[in-house]
Amino acid sequence: MTILHWPEWLPDAPDFQNAGSPRIKNCVPLTAKSYGPMPTWIAWSSNALSERAQGLYSIKGGDSTVYLFAGDRTKLYMSAGGARALTDVSKAGGYATPSVDSGGYWSFTSFGDRVIATNGADKPQTLVLPPSGTPAFADLSPDAPTAKYAAVVKDFLMFGNTFDGVDGVRPSRVWWSGINSPAYWPVPGSIEAIQTQSDFQDLQQTDLGAVTGLVSGFAPGSDVAIFCEKGIWTAAYVGGQLIFNFKVAQGAAGTLAPLSIVQSFARDNTGAIRPVVYYLSPAGFAAFDGSTSFAVGAQKFDRAFYNMLDDAHLNYVQGVADPRTRSVMWGIPTPGSGGLFTHVLIYNWELGRATLSEMEAAANHAEFLGQVATVTAYNVDNIDSFGTVDTISPPFDDPFWSGNASSRVGLFTVDHKLAIGGGPAMAPILETPEMQPAEGRRAWVQLTRPLLDGGAATIAVGHRERQTDPVIWEVPVAINAIGECPQRCTGRYIRFRLQMPAGQQFTHLAGIDWRMMPEATRR
Repeated sequence: MTILHWPEWLPDAPDFQNAGSPRIKNCVPLTAKSYGPMPTWIAWSSNALSERAQGLYSIKGGDSTVYLFAGDRTKLYMSAGGARALTDVSKAGGYATPSVDSGGYWSFTSFGDRVIATNGADKPQTLVLPPSGTPAFADLSPDAPTAKYAAVVKDFLMFGNTFDGVDGVRPSRVWWSGINSPAYWPVPGSIEAIQTQSDFQDLQQTDLGAVTGLVSGFAPGSDVAIFCEKGIWTAAYVGGQLIFNFKVAQGAAGTLAPLSIVQSFARDNTGAIRPVVYYLSPAGFAAFDGSTSFAVGAQKFDRAFYNMLDDAHLNYVQGVADPRTRSVMWGIPTPGSGGLFTHVLIYNWELGRATLSEMEAAANHAEFLGQVATVTAYNVDNIDSFGTVDTISPPFDDPFWSGNASSRVGLFTVDHKLAIGGGPAMAPILETPEMQPAEGRRAWVQLTRPLLDGGAATIAVGHRERQTDPVIWEVPVAINAIGECPQRCTGRYIRFRLQMPAGQQFTHLAGIDWRMMPEATRR
């Protein structure tokens, strides 16, 4: 018999003699030869936001309490220490965040125990965490500019794509606070500004367009990466009158999808792990290492992504890092979804492999992705709201229940409620590339055996006589008492499909063991 290990997902390559697979769905890359389960989402918050979610952020306070923050078009919310209710902590009068169709969302960051939130329409908001904190968000400073993006760079709070009462809209401007004073925004050029090193920089020396994101502290010699529509600037703190030294990252493409920017890691050719920033460039998915960009989806899955994308909501493609699986996930809005995520692209940066998760049922669509943290330890007295002993998720051996504060992926569902990963596995579907087992002859497939360590699976054989013919799939065959899926199928071009029902418990899907005989030829 012949063993076929599941290759990487390469939907952009032709089916016949593909070095990878045309279809790997609802599972995650686990090792170089296997895939693991993709969990479903578990309802977490006990209440809903007033409108569609447009922001999610979590931070651990000085007292080890984990705080979750969320935002919609008019409000900001918070939960603390495991409380599952999201409490309105907006300033009086609320906010005017631009709609999803206009690319509006909340950009969160933190400076010590101070949380900062910007939306490009209202004055930057701030909330100081307990014990010395404020009960609600308030304007950071009457002198601070309005901004779309925020990041802490060295000892400064930096804003990008700003608006102020003097110069108006400045989409190519970055502006930073006084040193160690995130709420201090003196008039640029004044003695106070010079003394505290506060200033701004208009990035207009090259035609890179508007600022679309800020990422700080990930690359040596580059204290912040400033993503623009057509390229990337970097800045390094030098002090003195110059304060920051700005330069263009030559050859690095920019992004029109600010939410696609995700800080994570990559493994280079030496095996070393280094920090990078992943994002969606005009040419496809890429990673920026502080000096240059390199493609991660070219000739693999970029074309498949663009074929399913709703171009009207390109700016709402959203990414999030999942450190538990060493992956980056991007939510994909598809035509007719109204900007909601119907699919999630999962890219394992350690293996350089991707898969696709489908949430096509309208009730399973997602509004917003983000990282959340397990916020409290649970016991038998406070887990009733998660279900019964028979239905509860995540399973009891998950670190979620012990209060492990490591980050995990969360999302807001279409009913504006927060959910987290860890539920029963989705229904995986994996296909082999198409092959010609007997060169110049037809093949008779006699037997298949799925290589997996748990759960029930079926295997179907696909076949056709000519490359111009549609693939004919035989009826899927379930595993029998000795672990085999007997087949009686002939064809010139052969492929296999493994499927499992949702909710199956397994660890690895490793491949297929199969047996065939060449059919006789007439001389």
